[in-house]
Amino acid sequence: MKFVLVQSPTVWWPVTVRVPDDATPGKMSEQKLKVQFVIRDRDQTLDRQEEYAALETERERLAFEEDDMVSIIRGWDGVVDGNGNPVPFSEEMLRAAWKKAWFRLGVNLALQQILLGKEAQTGN
Repeated sequence: MKFVLVQSPTVWWPVTVRVPDDATPGKMSEQKLKVQFVIRDRDQTLDRQEEYAALETERERLAFEEDDMVSIIRGWDGVVDGNGNPVPFSEEMLRAAWKKAWFRLGVNLALQQILLGKEAQTGN
């Protein structure tokens, strides 16, 4: 297969989110979804890193990280509410999910896989 050069690659990637298991105290359960990412080029990444480095407070850095993810996540699939109803993707819902540590961890791990050229883990 030939290398395909595109300006702003967009990829769907499986994400595994490990959450506390209500049925088994002290255990985690895996929940899965797919997330659509826009992948930045090196210059865009460096620009964002320089902006981050200039921030002075932890609150500014956390807000920046959230805004940064909102700017590269374009969609999701496989997200449901507590009643099993599909949750449509929106910036508001993404920001609500981002407030959960386990969601952030799962998304960040998936993004690392993409950027490092690693296959998604088996079962994703």
